[in-house]
Amino acid sequence: MNDPHAFWNWFRSAHVRLQNLRGGRDDALLDEIQTRLQDCSPGLWFEVGGHPEGPMELIISAEGDPNYFADVRQLVGSAPAIPGWQFIAFKPPQGFEFQTEYEGVVVNPATSWFLPLESKSDPTAVGLRVAVPGFTQERGQDFRTAVYIVLDTGLGELAASETIQHLEVVAPPSKPEDDGYIELNELGSYLEWKARREA
Repeated sequence: MNDPHAFWNWFRSAHVRLQNLRGGRDDALLDEIQTRLQDCSPGLWFEVGGHPEGPMELIISAEGDPNYFADVRQLVGSAPAIPGWQFIAFKPPQGFEFQTEYEGVVVNPATSWFLPLESKSDPTAVGLRVAVPGFTQERGQDFRTAVYIVLDTGLGELAASETIQHLEVVAPPSKPEDDGYIELNELGSYLEWKARREA
């Protein structure tokens, strides 16, 4: 990772201009942030937003890649105090009240299911078989990527990456509940229950 202070020095000089992002999408400004960020580390990405009445939020992300988690922590840890801005390491959990589309593949947690998978070698490990309506083997990788995006958004980037060790994506059985599947939007509650049980 290159010197994070170079990014923050640039951000400090540009932050008033970057406040314009509150008014709507500006691709030139977004590209400028991304370029400066990846000058710092090629594995870093970002989201920008915030509540209308609160500070702007810059979320620094590794897009779930553990190889760059340390860079996220280092960059956010070195952030200066800049009026009107809040800097956040990793995408926070947002719950599962949404659907996502990736390369034409749609995953809706409200209509998807998961089956917890047990590991004999490591009973504390979390494995999931996620059943998504419309799944086909031909588009298997796209469905898998879309499910990763859903987990990343729903659970939060850090939790999704560090908690789930194994993921399979399949078509749902005719009666998912009869086969032990749980509605995907209940995954957060299931993981909390599993953590309490193993504490």
